[in-house]
Amino acid sequence: MYMIPSKKTVYLIDGSAYIYRAFHAVKPLHTSGGLPTHAVYGFISILRRILREKQPEYLAVAFDTKGPVFRHQISPDYKANRPAMPDDLVVQIPYIRRITEAYSILSMAADDLEADDLLASAARLLVSQGCKVIVVSGDKDLLQLVGEDITCWDPMSDKVMDTAAVEEKYGLGPSQLLDYFALIGDASDHISGVPGVGPKTAQKLIAEYRTLEGLYEQAAGLKKSKVKENLLTHREAAFLSRELVRLQEKAVVEADVEAYRVTAPDTEALRTLLTELEFTSLLKSDVPAAGLDTAGFQLITRRDALERLAAELRTAEYLVIDTETTSLDPLQAELVGLSLCTGIGQAWYLPCGHRDALGQLLPEQLHRQDILELVGPLLADDRLPKIGHNLKYDYAVLAAPQNGGLRVAGPLWDTMIGAWLLDPNRHSYKLDDLCLEQGFKLTSFAEVTEASKAADAFCRVPPEKAKDYSCEDVQGSLRLFLEQRPQLEQQGLLQLFTEVEGQLIPVLADMERSGILIDLELLGQLSDDFAAQLSLLETEIHLAAGHPFNINSPQQLAEVLFEELNLPRDRKTKTGYSTDVRVLEKLAWRHELPALIVRFRNLAKLKSTYVDKLPEHVSPISGRVHSSFNQCGTATGRLSSSNPNLQNIPIRSEEGRLIRSAFIAQPGCLLLAADYSQIDLRVLAHYSNDADLLEAFKKDEDIHARTAADIFRVSRSLITPEMRRIAKSINFGIVYGMSSFGLSEQLGISRREAQLFIDRYFEHYPGIKQFMEAVIEQARRDGYVSCLLGRRRQLPEINSSNRTRREFAERTAINTPIQGTASDIIKLAMLKAHEELKNRQFRAKLLLQIHDELVFEVPEEEIEAVSAWIVPLMESVLELAVPLRVNARAGLRLDRAY
Repeated sequence: MYMIPSKKTVYLIDGSAYIYRAFHAVKPLHTSGGLPTHAVYGFISILRRILREKQPEYLAVAFDTKGPVFRHQISPDYKANRPAMPDDLVVQIPYIRRITEAYSILSMAADDLEADDLLASAARLLVSQGCKVIVVSGDKDLLQLVGEDITCWDPMSDKVMDTAAVEEKYGLGPSQLLDYFALIGDASDHISGVPGVGPKTAQKLIAEYRTLEGLYEQAAGLKKSKVKENLLTHREAAFLSRELVRLQEKAVVEADVEAYRVTAPDTEALRTLLTELEFTSLLKSDVPAAGLDTAGFQLITRRDALERLAAELRTAEYLVIDTETTSLDPLQAELVGLSLCTGIGQAWYLPCGHRDALGQLLPEQLHRQDILELVGPLLADDRLPKIGHNLKYDYAVLAAPQNGGLRVAGPLWDTMIGAWLLDPNRHSYKLDDLCLEQGFKLTSFAEVTEASKAADAFCRVPPEKAKDYSCEDVQGSLRLFLEQRPQLEQQGLLQLFTEVEGQLIPVLADMERSGILIDLELLGQLSDDFAAQLSLLETEIHLAAGHPFNINSPQQLAEVLFEELNLPRDRKTKTGYSTDVRVLEKLAWRHELPALIVRFRNLAKLKSTYVDKLPEHVSPISGRVHSSFNQCGTATGRLSSSNPNLQNIPIRSEEGRLIRSAFIAQPGCLLLAADYSQIDLRVLAHYSNDADLLEAFKKDEDIHARTAADIFRVSRSLITPEMRRIAKSINFGIVYGMSSFGLSEQLGISRREAQLFIDRYFEHYPGIKQFMEAVIEQARRDGYVSCLLGRRRQLPEINSSNRTRREFAERTAINTPIQGTASDIIKLAMLKAHEELKNRQFRAKLLLQIHDELVFEVPEEEIEAVSAWIVPLMESVLELAVPLRVNARAGLRLDRAY
């Protein structure tokens, strides 16, 4: 029996419409260099969805072009109401066109036509050749095309419009829509239509008279009405509107359906573009990256082979290292193997801890003692730079007692830190992701362990298989370093990379290994006390509300606050009116309930985050808490900590001090806490060079009292604690670029009063205002700001047309040099203190860094000596225009007065 061949289906995408949709729908994205990319990303997402869900054999995308089209000759006012394309969209258009080409998809554009016209022309031509066409668009004008072989599909709503759907929605056939649109016009395109004729009226008229000509042939006979009057008065406008809405169906487009065939993407072009746009996830999924050549990777399993290798490595320019272990916790991790390399193309894997299924060590591998004796001296060579990715982990693993206590010395060049310094705004600093951007793919841990969930999965991997995986890592690290080094030099970051961040690696590793003791008994008591306080607060809250409700339910709380108590509503979220802390603090002066809720939430968070969780972090090996200090955790350069996070313990509340008091010294020792006083304001004084601010710090005056006297215009002897509190909020708020709105929110005063305080502040400190204006201007010009030691932060939205995003970038521009410089000062202090303790052979140890504070554990017999030099040392690590000041106190516990 003869089979009728199925028609070829061609998808035609309204590219320009989806560019605008993506631009407005996707959260703003930027490359590290400041290029906006959210429209590109959104467009690619739509393109990939069509390719994934519809798997089209034939596809094309139509784009508008810049400049007037033939409709402007018909009506110069066409689209006159449209605002100009935003600048941060304009720069993305060429990338969208290039992306389309890289995916090997036919692109259509014409200087005097719009995308709609090209879609219409291609659709009619293809249908005439026996094809079916699916127009991918949500534009109502394109519904004119709908017919037996043409449908419209909008992937945003997943709605398909065929003839029946058009008739159901409009009460008209697709062929009548042109006349219907002519009557109602389109204000967004400055198409007037007939005034007073809306969709319902237009539908009735076209349904009855069939066409525009048919309507006007009978218009004179219509009963007298405003509609009739407008129809007759605006006859010319109706027909002009129709010409403006009419789709041009005779444009020159590809006639051969094979030109629309979807072919394989241009891999190299796509890799180049996605790398430039920094779309790492798309690089992983859409670009088949080549793996590294493993021919030069060698497995070293015999001592004599290791002896020959060690002799060869003694003349190396640098040594790239990577450890394979049984755990992510350096305290527990046992060394399974070590990979090394000294140049591109060659690497060695030294297995020592691989085991069989029964847990027995495999015979064909090195003894750990071989590595200690032969590789240990190379690792300890002060002159030989070590390269790696996340070197702090490798340093800690090798130094661990269970792995022989290997010393890693020499310049430490960490490619994770290099990537962070070059772009502190990145979302990922993983080795795999960074290498993928360089065009090569590393074997994943899941692949080499066959997705095993066992904690010690790697030690079960056969050495031959482990060799390629581990050698890939050192090769990847080396390639990244060779890419990063000239960039670090060019941007003036190499010294910061080598002399601060690199040298900080062993300091942080030692701190993590030392850990700190906690008083489990006290934490147990605090847990009971906090639970009792929370129970009392819950009772008070229910009494204030007039009935019980779920305090942890934002919906129930909103109902109590805004419906029952009728308190003023703030911003609305998807689930109702906001009840976040900012809203509650604004409402606290109107009713007692919001203040009680804030107190309840703060106490509950302290209990769950610290009081109840800290005991879970006590190591079974050391009996101490070992926090991880992260160098690449913030964009400002400040360290962060995790597992547990010790940076966010409130230090000015009574509960926060109680929690701090649970950190204790081991018997025979004291905790010495030394913190910088008002370091951010002192850095601000240095940058601003404001005469009054400089004088205040040089004279060691109370800066908050001085500011209070200036803004309240009273004698300092009359300053009240409340006045000083307001001045303190302004002093620190200025550092963060706080606006009058932000200050009014924080202090619970009017915006007018807040602006008055800020104006008076700048009257007395004009240098600060000049600094703020200058740094914003510099950021607009360069696209980034930098700190005293050269640290940079890109500000891609500093010239954004979006006011909210631009003002946030301006506040960041003001704050970053101050925060970044302050972070570098504390890091310099850590380096100097660590070095001094080592040089003087003290047993005292640096344990913690919390904000601007260093915490040491010091034997009682050393406390006097260490206390004598730690303050002057910290005060002299960096010379500013004002003196740095450090406060220090010692005790058995980490509680202190503020």
